[in-house]
Amino acid sequence: MTNELSNDELKELVHKLSWNDGFGCYTRAGFEQLVWPMIRDRARWILYFDLDNIHALNESFGSYEPVDRMVKQVLSTVRSTDYVAGQYKSGDEFLVCITESDARGTLNPEGMQERLIVELAKHGISATFAIVPVTSLDLATNVKPAVDMVYAVKKQRGGAR
Repeated sequence: MTNELSNDELKELVHKLSWNDGFGCYTRAGFEQLVWPMIRDRARWILYFDLDNIHALNESFGSYEPVDRMVKQVLSTVRSTDYVAGQYKSGDEFLVCITESDARGTLNPEGMQERLIVELAKHGISATFAIVPVTSLDLATNVKPAVDMVYAVKKQRGGAR
């Protein structure tokens, strides 16, 4: 008997280890270990966002599941050529890696941010965003400035963190 997995078994294992079904996006570990190595040469922008007051919203519904469904619906609006990692630092932070040009042939991270703001607002959710260019093949080097920017804004507003 062999310990090798079939292609289907391997795909299922990768899915279980890397996919956050609640949000319909990659987990941080899945993004870092599986996605980033494949896309780092094509990555152009990091769009990082932290949902505002998500704990209060969860409490208003009495559960996190309705909010998770709303966020999953919002994240489904991200272009299929881009990649999303959820729960990047905690349960309410997300990273969108913009890798390709849009239909007009230009990269537009601000347009992606605006679409996400509009979609989140439809559900009564707001977020704090940061956009940074990809300057390194090292993911952490690219993400840190965005995380720092989001935390600085939240701290200035008197938010937690």
